[in-house]
Amino acid sequence: MPEDEKNEEKEEETVYDEEGREELVEGGEMSPEEAGFMQGYEKADEEKEKKEDKEDKDEDE
Repeated sequence: MPEDEKNEEKEEETVYDEEGREELVEGGEMSPEEAGFMQGYEKADEEKEKKEDKEDKDEDE
């Protein structure tokens, strides 16, 4: 895979982080409401990962 394609993939992934959302809102590509929705999505995903990590630790004990 050429390096340019790898960079594009990394840029696309940033849509799900705070910095990426801010850039999209400032550029008019995403509404503030959509950014808020994605922020909630990101937070829920983080909480799910924490819960899964806790469950994995409990199973190991």
